[in-house]
Amino acid sequence: MLKGRGFRATLLFVTYLVFFRAYLLNQRIFMNKKLNLMLFFLGLKITFLWNFPIIKAQNIQGKNDINEKWEKVFQDSFNQSDEDPPVTPKDGTTRGGSLCLVSPGSTEFKEKIWNTRPTFIWQGELERISIPPANSEEILWAKKVQDNQQIIIDNGESLKPGNTYYWRVFDSIDYEYSFPTLRVTFTVMDVPEREVITRELEKLDTGLKQAKATPEAIALAKVKFLAERNLFSDALSEAFTVKNPSTELQDFRSNILQHFCAK
Repeated sequence: MLKGRGFRATLLFVTYLVFFRAYLLNQRIFMNKKLNLMLFFLGLKITFLWNFPIIKAQNIQGKNDINEKWEKVFQDSFNQSDEDPPVTPKDGTTRGGSLCLVSPGSTEFKEKIWNTRPTFIWQGELERISIPPANSEEILWAKKVQDNQQIIIDNGESLKPGNTYYWRVFDSIDYEYSFPTLRVTFTVMDVPEREVITRELEKLDTGLKQAKATPEAIALAKVKFLAERNLFSDALSEAFTVKNPSTELQDFRSNILQHFCAK
């Protein structure tokens, strides 16, 4: 129905232009340029007002599609009630109470990730985190956690493909004498495997930007892409780093924390 109306509006405007041009040619004079200009812009205004409901309806439909897809991605990729969750969070306690490391969060094996600057997501209270290589005590970077903070993006040196690292968390700000409260092991995928994912993500990103997709719509597509390849920590990184998230994306984040960290 909307498409039919849009076609009729376009046909009306084209017809208007034809008659307007014919009028100018027949008159062969342009003494009243102001009147001609007014007639032209009046036609544009009529056409815009005729099509405005169509544009508005398309925008609303696009927003609803994104909202529904966030819920669908959660249900299809993360809310697997009949199976083990795709990310197995590591639980512990700190002086401030319970702590749940969500991403990277595997405890059963060395979780493989694509991003060389991963996003660390948790629920609970802690004081600081640090990232050393698994085969060294060298600290690549460390960060003090702010009150109520639940996410940190690696802003230090890029991690090296093929290497294994620890995500260590502490309930003390004392760098010299404290021991980690919890530790998670993860590995950055090897260069050939990582390059395949990188090329596909770049192609996806370019296509969506050419289609004028919003940053949140692009993030949604990447979350789905990464989750389909079992790169769940990378998928969560995309979802948790979108600026100015919609209500539906905020609900998605809350559902993730509740699902993985529920006791």
